[in-house]
Amino acid sequence: MHQHKNFFYSHGKILLTGEYFILRGACGLALPTIKGQSLTILKNNLSSVLHWKCYDEINKPWFEAVFKLPSLDICYETEKKIALKLRDLLLKSKKIQKKFLPNSLGLYVKTKLEFPINWGLGSSSTLIYNIARWARIDPYMLLGNDFPGSGYDIACVSNSKPIIYKFNKKKPDIVPINFNPSFKDQLFFLHLNKKQNTCNGIKFFLSKKNISSKSIESISFITKKIPFCKTLEEFEKLLVKHEMIISKILNIPTIKETYFPDYLGLVKSLGAWGGDFVLISSRKGMKNYFYKKGFRTLLSFEEMILL
Repeated sequence: MHQHKNFFYSHGKILLTGEYFILRGACGLALPTIKGQSLTILKNNLSSVLHWKCYDEINKPWFEAVFKLPSLDICYETEKKIALKLRDLLLKSKKIQKKFLPNSLGLYVKTKLEFPINWGLGSSSTLIYNIARWARIDPYMLLGNDFPGSGYDIACVSNSKPIIYKFNKKKPDIVPINFNPSFKDQLFFLHLNKKQNTCNGIKFFLSKKNISSKSIESISFITKKIPFCKTLEEFEKLLVKHEMIISKILNIPTIKETYFPDYLGLVKSLGAWGGDFVLISSRKGMKNYFYKKGFRTLLSFEEMILL
């Protein structure tokens, strides 16, 4: 987490356990990723506008907007939906912190993602967190009711080490932990070539009424045991059990049953089911197996996770 007066940075995140269950009070284990997002603020003396430009990991602009200051009315945008969401975040920040964007002095803001936007590592949570730091406000207040999630991603991007996270409506419980498994060289992240809409996943999950406290306790139990796994086998067993519990409640087959039924290692969903990345444990011929099926983005644990 780097921070100067005009530069803010936060790491992305991956949720290893807990998924939707965090919303019902289960503990989840979240890992920060090496790659994140930065936000740089420069003075723009030419006019009384806020010029906002977002760049992706290959330095290509993917969104741009110009807001009038101090009203933040939109003068120009390349995508209406994003511009409105951004305006909303900025207005909300102003409401909480009166000293934020106080006058009509021109500003140029540049955000830069270090990972592809469809990786689902937290392009919105890192942005919210960076804006909150800039405005000097509590990021959870900014998250507010706009996102139906548990706020774990904000907790994760604000810690540069793994955390066990428990959703507490008043103030989340966050316990930073050490997670550096001896078998990490056998763990990989595979991208499924599609992005999952987290909000839809969450709404679907919340509509399920039949979630027993026993299931929630089992998920928390698995979360707390994971950091103490001494062997890959123990780790795999716990996560397979985790997948089974969720599969049963959501009443949908696991990712492994759907796409990779004949793979001998672990395939574990991460975050919202059905999209982004899965965690794989290595087996002989692993790369070949996934390449043949058209999945080419495979990252090692050490390439992905901030240790």
